[in-house]
Amino acid sequence: MRTALSVLALSAAVGAAAPGSAHWPLRAVIEVWIDGRDAPPGGDRLVERALQTWTKAGEGRLTLQRTLIRTDAEIQVFFVRDGGNYGETRPHLDAKTGLIDRADVAIAADVPVEPLTKQIVAYLTALHELGHALGLEHTANFSDIMYLFRRPEDAPRYFGNYRALLRSPDDIGSAMATGLSADDVKALRDLYQ
Repeated sequence: MRTALSVLALSAAVGAAAPGSAHWPLRAVIEVWIDGRDAPPGGDRLVERALQTWTKAGEGRLTLQRTLIRTDAEIQVFFVRDGGNYGETRPHLDAKTGLIDRADVAIAADVPVEPLTKQIVAYLTALHELGHALGLEHTANFSDIMYLFRRPEDAPRYFGNYRALLRSPDDIGSAMATGLSADDVKALRDLYQ
């Protein structure tokens, strides 16, 4: 956990981007490394599904793909314990181009819920935080993955709405339950034109 939090603090201090103010180069292939040390069971698989969901939504505008070599990654995903939030992301801007050139993502590993909801929270948090890593801002639309939780009841209601879409855990991140709204997809495509 200290490693992930240190990385986030460092990227915050060195050229961090405000969400929505920048993006990756058009048609970038973005390598993503996932630190599985503190991941909940299947956590890395759920992050991979989130990568695939954003890649499909982008329709060729960008590609997120997993790498097993940390030094090759432009995005690093960490699962953290005792973080207090579901997740946090720090995109970094290249000072010369103004484009995002790397990002660090932290996802809570110890959400105190039953196993299926834990998987839902991990997937949707990865999807949300990767949205920030791509440059997307928070929204006020409750159906968007980029929605900013404002009230204590938002999280249980949001995760419960998603759970109602599922027939089984295998449906998490599937075509019938991507977690993205039409507005999320439009925001991504508008950012990457």
